[in-house]
Amino acid sequence: MGKLRLANALAGFLALAFACSCSSSAPPTPPISVQVSVSATQTDQGKSVTITATVTNDSSERGVSWSLNGPGSLTNPTTSSVTYTATSGGSSVQSATITATSIADNTKTASVGITINLLPSITTTSLPGGSAGAAYSQTLTESGGTPPFTWSTLSWSAGYGALPNGLSLGASTGTISGTLAEGGTWYFWVQLADSVGATAMQPSLSIEVLPNTPPGNPVPYLNQSVVPDAVAPGGPQFTLTVNGIGFLPTSTVDFNGTALATTFMSKEQLTAVVPAADIATAATASITVVNPSPGGGSSNAVYFPVSTPEANVTFSNAPGSPISMEVPDYVVAGDFRGQGKPDLAIGQNGPQVYIYLANGDGTFTQAADSPVIVPRMPWNNVVNPLMVFLATGDFNNSGKLGLAVANLYGSVPILLGNGDGTFTLPTSFVNSEGMYANSVAIGDFLGNGDLDLVVANSPEGPADILLGCGDGGFIQGPFPPAGNLTGAYMPAVGDFNGDGKLDIALTGGGYGMNTVNEVMILLGNGDGTFSLAPNSTFATGNDPWAIVAADFNGDGKLDLAIANQGGSTLTILLGNGDGTFTPSSGSPVAVGRNPYALAAADLNSDGKLDLVVANSTDSTLSILLGNGDGTFTPAASSPVALPSPPTSIAVGDFNGSGRLGLAVTMGVNVAILVQQP
Repeated sequence: MGKLRLANALAGFLALAFACSCSSSAPPTPPISVQVSVSATQTDQGKSVTITATVTNDSSERGVSWSLNGPGSLTNPTTSSVTYTATSGGSSVQSATITATSIADNTKTASVGITINLLPSITTTSLPGGSAGAAYSQTLTESGGTPPFTWSTLSWSAGYGALPNGLSLGASTGTISGTLAEGGTWYFWVQLADSVGATAMQPSLSIEVLPNTPPGNPVPYLNQSVVPDAVAPGGPQFTLTVNGIGFLPTSTVDFNGTALATTFMSKEQLTAVVPAADIATAATASITVVNPSPGGGSSNAVYFPVSTPEANVTFSNAPGSPISMEVPDYVVAGDFRGQGKPDLAIGQNGPQVYIYLANGDGTFTQAADSPVIVPRMPWNNVVNPLMVFLATGDFNNSGKLGLAVANLYGSVPILLGNGDGTFTLPTSFVNSEGMYANSVAIGDFLGNGDLDLVVANSPEGPADILLGCGDGGFIQGPFPPAGNLTGAYMPAVGDFNGDGKLDIALTGGGYGMNTVNEVMILLGNGDGTFSLAPNSTFATGNDPWAIVAADFNGDGKLDLAIANQGGSTLTILLGNGDGTFTPSSGSPVAVGRNPYALAAADLNSDGKLDLVVANSTDSTLSILLGNGDGTFTPAASSPVALPSPPTSIAVGDFNGSGRLGLAVTMGVNVAILVQQP
């Protein structure tokens, strides 16, 4: 019995000892801890970041709660994550602190600080120009945003401009660098993207590049008309006299692209012998003056009918006329393929130019890449730029005709001719400083072998001079004086004072938006600048608009014909050769209502320049036959009725008859009116 009690007591003691031994060796429970991680420690206003929390030693697995100290908001909270969105607005860098607190033990927390940057912006607003052939390096500047940054230019094909040829933009540095390849003005949009997806754009950057080619021989300018300005077929050889400016002892008079035996009379006059073989059959020749390189090139063309003179002019529709198209606004004729046939370029009341190639029989075929889409760069904020005027010229000294297209919203896109009826849009861009570019005229104002532009802008400004670089690019020239004109509506160029330098005549008052009913004369100084003539303005009828410079009385001095929209009249001003003008006998001449377009040509092959006037209100053409002394007589066939209001006229021998015809834009089609042999 005693032994049993002793055994029980010993067992109890051992159990107690074992229990005590086990209790004293168990480790303590580790404390709860909280850690947080964040997708970014800085962001932009209005942008979001994600914060995640990890809680250790939380047997309850209850996670964390979230709190914010500073601007912004917390959304989508869970026990392990939350989204922080920075507040938009504000003018300075801010900061916010997000705290995760353990739900199981609220003494355990972890925090993260986030810097809130201003949205990125590009602070560079202008860039210096440079010279072709020179190195260029400029770094764009920015403010705000979250680095790292990525720089880029927006797409050329989408109409956002392009960097000058030879330059590139460093994506990570924002440095525009390289060697400038050619002259011109390039407009472009730059975009900056930061690491959190915010972007900034700068749409107003441009770089003007001066050409570095030495001046060459001038591009000659040929007056309309030549003497004689028409002959009957089958006659003997004769001497042709041409007047203009920029002629050299090495100049040649070309007859349909073939050089004639030419005699240099002066810088303003040449004579040439036209062989009898060149006028054996009825045709219409193209007369140009060509100067040799360096510089040089071909003058504007003057049509020379080889046909029997007629007392009257009778037009009929060519086969396939009219050509249907949507709202054609302006038409110009030019030999875009060098085949001796007048092709057509038609500016649509929208962002495109149609090219129609002449078949030589009065019919036309639309060119393969027609219409040519012309973006309104570099702003790209008008869906349908209005191509309201076209002029032809060789702007890159390639020997191939290109186009200058006046866009009513202030730009003058240049289309470089490829010589096959197709055109290329250069990456440089021509921006007129006036807001409304309504028309353009072409001439070598510096006499250096590169064609320049004068752009009429109304109602924002009279005129803008753009100097050609000889490669299809242009730079801003000096602004000419405005005189009394607050707006200009049509320029004509020619040497009006006989000093061998191109001058400009500008009409004021078109569309009834200007009370100055006059034409203003700007005399060229030969360096791209112009001065008001001593007697700078000459009265016209109401609302003068279209203008033509030509020699109407055969005295070798340029005269002016001006269509007065408001007065339904034509003012004829005869040049005195010193920059002044005298109204012709019988001026103003009555025409149809609201004369809108005007062209001069020897329509009846009698050796005297005639006029054709497009009257928009009564949908007619007035045909005025020249008397050779600056006066005009309405043709028996005048007025010519049209189905729709006409807006422009181009002259050319479209059917190879030797008699000049007309291409007329009107309504929703283009009429091709021809004369029969």
